Amino acid sequence: MVDRTDKKGLLVMGGLVVLILIGALLAFHITGPMGIEDRFTSAVGLQQHDEGGEDGDGGFFGFSLEGNTLAYLTILALLIIVCILALRRTGM
Repeated sequence: MVDRTDKKGLLVMGGLVVLILIGALLAFHITGPMGIEDRFTSAVGLQQHDEGGEDGDGGFFGFSLEGNTLAYLTILALLIIVCILALRRTGM
């Protein structure tokens, strides 16, 4: 027989992931493709300056990586591997 407590943990984790994704999409919809500098200057009432800062397409779903993309992808891969190892160690 299948132990239902093992499936319950995965169900809770999946539900949390779905809630976080919904929250992230709502936050993107509310804030739009504006960069952090643009939001800050409009919030405090400073003048906008045109130095070519964050003009562009806004990246993928409004997210863009500044700096070394390879470093970000390496860190992301390491975090995914650590999470998979932790899940296997706990028996899920």
